[in-house]
Amino acid sequence: MAEQTILVTGSTDGIGKAAARALAQQGHRVLLHGRDPEKGQRVLAELEAATGSDRLSLFIADLSMQERVRGLAEEIAGAHDRLDVLVNNAGVFMPEREVAPGGIETTFAVNFLAPVLLIHELLPLLARSTPARVVNVASVAHRSVGSIDWGNLPGFPIYDPYDVYAVSKVGIVAFTARLARVLEGTGVTANSLHPGVINTKLLWAYTRSRDEGAPPEQGAEVETYVAISPDAGTVNGGYFEETRWTQPSSLAHAPEVQERFWKMGLDLTGTGQW
Repeated sequence: MAEQTILVTGSTDGIGKAAARALAQQGHRVLLHGRDPEKGQRVLAELEAATGSDRLSLFIADLSMQERVRGLAEEIAGAHDRLDVLVNNAGVFMPEREVAPGGIETTFAVNFLAPVLLIHELLPLLARSTPARVVNVASVAHRSVGSIDWGNLPGFPIYDPYDVYAVSKVGIVAFTARLARVLEGTGVTANSLHPGVINTKLLWAYTRSRDEGAPPEQGAEVETYVAISPDAGTVNGGYFEETRWTQPSSLAHAPEVQERFWKMGLDLTGTGQW
């Protein structure tokens, strides 16, 4: 297919890095994102050498801080006149509770609010590049959540690391489905996916083992499929798990849950109506 301009957040490690490599090898212009400038430069040089691509660039931002997310979007919009695909791949699993600015727990800030805000800020650029796609990386962990203690969000004073992670993924699946309805007819689609149980630093933080999970390249295959395949381009508001489009959990599929996460995302990022 024609060269696409694709932003992959969290692409200096793990699945994001493997996806960026695969996309660059296919000839796409890939915008890398990371939090650490030194590490980012090392990965940029590594991927340039591995792929032979001269269409890689690097952007640095701490996604737990909303002003940095806005700055990232502004920098990208200033450097590029189009964005065909936004892959919200970055995610964290915090074994201990940490609080981001605004009293928001860090896992929720990075896994849920950062994608919400980044989509909002980059939507004008995506809309000018249609057909365009938003790809939000979720997790099968969202299926473990039976109900949500809304009073515990977004600061999560009652803290269990897995529960918070899983709730953040319910949030992004629910928000994506609600977003897709807003985007209907615009030429921009929004879908979420579970990339598989992959051997990354995030999984290590949960299992405390480096010997579990499939290689990052396997998760990257799922991400790249949803990002650029013609088949995935016909779907809007879908959830992709393992090798097929499927229904997410009944909780994430519930209209009232989708509406509540939608409103929460907009309120906590100050983005108002879209």
